[in-house]
Amino acid sequence: MWAGLAVALSEPPFSYSAERIGLYACAGLLGIVSTRVAGAWTDRVGARRVILAGLGLAAAATVLLATSLSNTVVTLGFLGLFDAGLFAAQVANQSTVLAIDPAATARFNSAYMLVYFVGGSAGTAFGAAAVSWFGWAVTALIAAGAIVVAAAITVSERAACA
Repeated sequence: MWAGLAVALSEPPFSYSAERIGLYACAGLLGIVSTRVAGAWTDRVGARRVILAGLGLAAAATVLLATSLSNTVVTLGFLGLFDAGLFAAQVANQSTVLAIDPAATARFNSAYMLVYFVGGSAGTAFGAAAVSWFGWAVTALIAAGAIVVAAAITVSERAACA
């Protein structure tokens, strides 16, 4: 989303400067704030619920971002919610991974972060290219679809464990 957003905002009809586009990153601060809340809720209600709530929030925000790019304030709000949802899911995911073997948290965290950053790099490359191929709205809807798939996997994992 972030790389695609930068491409979309740099092209007509917006043609924003790099500095102005960079200010959109401030919306991501909500994601950082959400980590503390997500950690507390993960302890209280369980990781899977927090993951699903975070993914649901991120997916809804992404769908709404598909049509809100022309309104800066609305776009910033949805970007903040998008980031908050994904950060919440990440905190809950990470707590699940670290609980696998409390004696090997460094190894599990390293593996988790490796997968996280490889996936993020692939998403960044695709997001930037996808805006050129499909436009912003379709790219945002593809991202929402990927988030829905992640939620479906989370739900199916729960069913498999039950």
